[in-house]
Amino acid sequence: MYKSPRPCGSTRFPRTALSLLLATGAACLMGPTASAIQPQRFQHATEADFEPGEVDGTLVTSLGDVKLATESKTVGEMPEEASVIYDLYQMPDGTIYLAAGPQGKLFKQDGDDVVEVADLPDEQVFALGEYDGKLLIAISGESSRLALLEDGELTTLTELEGVRYIWDILIPPTEMFHGPTILAATGTEGKLLRIKPDDEAPVTELMDAQQANILCLAMDNQGRIIAGTDEDGLVLRLEAGEEDGYQAFAMFDAPEPEIGALLVASDGSVYVGTADAEQARPGRLEEAASEEAGRPDDDANESDDTPAPEEAPGDPEEIPGVEPEPEPLDDASEPVEPQTESQTDNTDNDAAEQSDTTASDQTELAQADAEPTPEQYDRLRELIRDRLSQARKSGEMQAGSGLGGSVKSSSSGSRSRPVSAPAVEKEGNAVYHIDSQGFVHEVFRDSVMILKLVEADGKLLAATGNEGQVFVIDPATRENAVLVDLGSEQVPAMLLTKDGSTVLGSANPAELFTLGSSYAHRGVYTSPTLDAAQISLWGAMSLTADIPEGCSLTVETRSGNVQDPEQAAWSTWSSAQSLMPDTKLPALAPKEIAVQAPPARFLQYRLTLTGTDDLTPVVDRVDAAYVTPNLKPVITKVTAAYPEEEAEPDAPPATIMNIEWEAADDNLDPLVYKLDYQPAGSDSALLIAEDLTEMTYEWETRRVPDGRYTVRVTADDRPDNPGDMAMTATRRASPVLVDNSPPDLTIEKSVTDRKIMVSGQAKDDWSTIRSLAYTLDSDDEYHPILPSDLIFDSTQESWDVTIPDLSPGPHVLTLRAADTRGNTVYQSVIFQIK
Repeated sequence: MYKSPRPCGSTRFPRTALSLLLATGAACLMGPTASAIQPQRFQHATEADFEPGEVDGTLVTSLGDVKLATESKTVGEMPEEASVIYDLYQMPDGTIYLAAGPQGKLFKQDGDDVVEVADLPDEQVFALGEYDGKLLIAISGESSRLALLEDGELTTLTELEGVRYIWDILIPPTEMFHGPTILAATGTEGKLLRIKPDDEAPVTELMDAQQANILCLAMDNQGRIIAGTDEDGLVLRLEAGEEDGYQAFAMFDAPEPEIGALLVASDGSVYVGTADAEQARPGRLEEAASEEAGRPDDDANESDDTPAPEEAPGDPEEIPGVEPEPEPLDDASEPVEPQTESQTDNTDNDAAEQSDTTASDQTELAQADAEPTPEQYDRLRELIRDRLSQARKSGEMQAGSGLGGSVKSSSSGSRSRPVSAPAVEKEGNAVYHIDSQGFVHEVFRDSVMILKLVEADGKLLAATGNEGQVFVIDPATRENAVLVDLGSEQVPAMLLTKDGSTVLGSANPAELFTLGSSYAHRGVYTSPTLDAAQISLWGAMSLTADIPEGCSLTVETRSGNVQDPEQAAWSTWSSAQSLMPDTKLPALAPKEIAVQAPPARFLQYRLTLTGTDDLTPVVDRVDAAYVTPNLKPVITKVTAAYPEEEAEPDAPPATIMNIEWEAADDNLDPLVYKLDYQPAGSDSALLIAEDLTEMTYEWETRRVPDGRYTVRVTADDRPDNPGDMAMTATRRASPVLVDNSPPDLTIEKSVTDRKIMVSGQAKDDWSTIRSLAYTLDSDDEYHPILPSDLIFDSTQESWDVTIPDLSPGPHVLTLRAADTRGNTVYQSVIFQIK
């Protein structure tokens, strides 16, 4: 419901108008964590949880609330040749007029129909207003003009020679300029013009913004004119003085290059919307919030009476792209009330056509400028600090002689760029809040163009492109939500009517919509499909919801075994269970219902909200419990092996065998494991270890006899299941050999003359003989011996060796035999050479 006072500013399609003119002229949820006995829960509490669901008359906020949306409907049909609605204006008699394009057309709403009033085939109309009780039309063309609608006919009021585009118009109070006056924001020379139709020289240049286009105008509650530009994204403020005098000040240099919307709020602060077309991309700028981050304390934001500091804190360079506003200047005159919809025009406009030679020439000149050096940037920063310091004292922003002329009224036609701090590039576009002390706060950012801002019930409505969405923004809490998605590309026009409803004009295609002044009386939210991973039994569902008196909330559920309910039959929706206001319960106490859907893998719930004009239920959290029948654990892999390492001949072999396995439980139950081993040929198993929780174990094999064994792992889910419901799974590793004993070595010797002949056998019960070697006396080197069959391929090998040319006297012969496990035996004999 949006019934606030009319906005005090107006906005225009920014540089995006160029592309628009050319174009129109041609899961869900946190994953399931099932447990066999302990109930698990699907929880919806954040924007990311609710966002994948379907909304019909409801909306999901950035704080993760589901509530009723504003009532909306489509009005009439636009003719095919009109593909964009640039502006909307309501006259005192209630008639709403539409400025459409791309070729200029003027329409009016007649009940549920849209009727053509005027056709301007070679011109364009971006802005509408009211002057002298008649509809004022700002007509752009080779020679732009202001016209009035009188008795169904257009009558030219003033010609604006040399002006290509009129982006916005503003009607200030009569006393401000000593007579009826129209202010026009123009392009492509960036002039703010004052038009007094009754004067001999009706057109006066009020300001040269030194930008290509002034896109939007507003007036604050002190009678100061606010203007937004393209190129540098400046927000300029002019204070009216004498008839021919004023002061200009750069309030804000946005990081984005275009100001698409201005709004002076009821408290006198200014909201600024940016519209960089290059930053308008499909989808949201950031993923929906997936974690609860608390909520701002509304009570803490109710008062804004903090006295202003004598000086804004921090150096300007500490806030890139944001220049603080100076102290408010003394104003001898009485404050002027903000302009209402009936006094000022409220439109959004595009930039110049590509064919416009003046804009093209200016672009070429800008591109011809040399890239500044780092030294020049340093100098620029110093100048900026100086200018800002001077501006705080004088209220006037001027550029030095080396950087172009002042932001002053000028008739010389000379053009130069104003001083601006280097902007920090950010993705998307933003809505900024400039408070009464000149401090700038970002209240919204997304990958959209902000084309229009209005204030309603303390909140902002932001009409955007290029996905045709209108956002509702709460500046105090930073909460935002997509209020309506029109299915068009842009929403350039938005109007708060006298009866409190909101009218929207879209582009590509052009359509007229109305948002009521109240909530929709009924809306439905359908959750995304919730996956329990297995067929599950549904428990209770609890909802945390604020249900005011006169409102209600009903819940329905259904289930199925295929993810898409449209793909195969699900159960029918259960009967609706009602949740009504209950003053006996605390406001945030969860309300419980039973899920009436049959057991299945997938679940879905549907909320139906009913409210009044002013009240809506608000669902903050949905929590559904479920339990999955116990499923058998699964062991997918078991290995048992000694470490793979090169053993030194004299090093003992490893006796620790590594047992590793991989196991899982579809219920995500914690598992405990038992290890046992079974001798080959035996049906009996012997325990290695039990009640293990890690999936690895080091088995000391010296505690078992040598032999071949099968190692078995048993996984058990009893920690989360009673004894009669616990389930186990087993898996065996490939057979392993335990051999910790060296081979047997037999030796026979024969000594003749000066040589010794030695023979014998090496035999092992389990492992193949790997090597034979000998050494004599004190020699540290072992010499290899080949088996009689010249290959080590058996657990038993015969061998012989002759050692000649021995010196007389005693000798020691040492023989070594090793098996493939690395078990080694040494045997020595003493003999005498005569």
